[in-house]
Amino acid sequence: MLTNKPYLLLLPFAAWLLMFYGTLADMVNVWGNSKTYEHCFLIIPISLWVVWQHKKAFKAAPAGVAWLPVILMIIPASLWLVGRAANAGLFEHAAAVFSFQLLLWAMLGNAKAKVVWFPIAYLVFCIPFGEELIPRLQIITADLSIFFLQLSNIPVFREGLYLTIPNGQFFVAEACSGIRFLISSLALGTLFAYLQFTKVWKRLAFVGFSFIFPVIANGIRAYGIIVIGYLSDMKYATGADHLVYGWFFFSLVILCIFFTASFFADKQVKSDSYSLPLTSKGNLESAPKVAGSATVIFFSFALWGQSFTATSQAVEQTSPLLTEALVTEQSSWGIDFPQASLSTLATNANGDTYFYTARYPLWKEKGELISSSNTIFNKDIWSIESKGKLPLSDKTNAAMLSLVNVSGQSINVIYWYCVNRYCSSDPVSIKLAKASQLIRGEEGFADVYAIASNGKQKAMQYAEQWQALLQK
Repeated sequence: MLTNKPYLLLLPFAAWLLMFYGTLADMVNVWGNSKTYEHCFLIIPISLWVVWQHKKAFKAAPAGVAWLPVILMIIPASLWLVGRAANAGLFEHAAAVFSFQLLLWAMLGNAKAKVVWFPIAYLVFCIPFGEELIPRLQIITADLSIFFLQLSNIPVFREGLYLTIPNGQFFVAEACSGIRFLISSLALGTLFAYLQFTKVWKRLAFVGFSFIFPVIANGIRAYGIIVIGYLSDMKYATGADHLVYGWFFFSLVILCIFFTASFFADKQVKSDSYSLPLTSKGNLESAPKVAGSATVIFFSFALWGQSFTATSQAVEQTSPLLTEALVTEQSSWGIDFPQASLSTLATNANGDTYFYTARYPLWKEKGELISSSNTIFNKDIWSIESKGKLPLSDKTNAAMLSLVNVSGQSINVIYWYCVNRYCSSDPVSIKLAKASQLIRGEEGFADVYAIASNGKQKAMQYAEQWQALLQK
């Protein structure tokens, strides 16, 4: 036992749980509601299993505590504060896991933590990350499909993420991006790298392989589905067939990763053969101070984070629209910010251009400006053909999208966000601007402004006029 007052060692863990219980509940909810992250339920059992493999070396290592991780805890605690203020779940989830890893290191001491460094580090796969890669993975999947189809001399025409062959059409949806396979394969590949290799460069190379191989394999999977549809005159490779072929291919990918690791495996060192400083007594006398310092850090940041809920301003109206805008109720555009406090959809007199704005208070318990539940366009109808930036009158860079649907129709969408007077189309900078103002205790609003038009020039003119009106 590190101290004659063992209950002191429980205080930092209790403080950690108090600070992160809401974050942990949200993280587990993500695991349960997203097939992409179902593997996260296995990470803790796997980590405990690896610890058990090293139980002899762990017991032999001298007990102690470490000050460095306590100092480093300020970093994930600050990340959690920013994540809470910005409503950025990834920041909060990462902060919870990183701080727990540091807390384990601090309370175990350097010697014991060195023995179980991998299972502690492996907890990083509890963080549900990777969704931000989906748009890029969709493009890569479409690119690889086109490449292999051309090699096979199968005629194909591409419009954005729509791939048309002579007897049918395919759409590279988010589910086709391969993100589920990629994250799971990366987690398993990292485990295989640790278990099968002893050289650092081999472990790093295999982790890289575990990332790249599923991406290429998913492109081959998409290509195979298209070929089956082509050869069967679209009788197969549609509907539920996607799921069947997908799981079969995922199993094949995992087997390939496993056998590759086994083929190139290094000679293993027994788990109880570590060279440990058995004569060291460890730094035991500092245990109460280490535990107390970690507890103070968690309590302080938890109280700071709770102060945000007091910063809220009632939303009574949205920002002004252009004078010629006429309020309407529906369009084929499909923009939707379902949890906004207020929103307005309007059109111009000719009916060929739509305007949309939605407003949130800086702090809102449910729903925020930048969220995966918000959609700039209906992804079931439209796909992105091209995208770019549009500098507006106040040097704000709005995002500009060219969308196309299955019928070949196209629209141009321009949108940007504002947090009080700061405007940008970059979600990260908007989240940070919101967090900065909440941390400083300021009030205000967060808004989205969007325009959809058949004409690109008309959309650009309206965007410039609207932003100039808003800056007055």
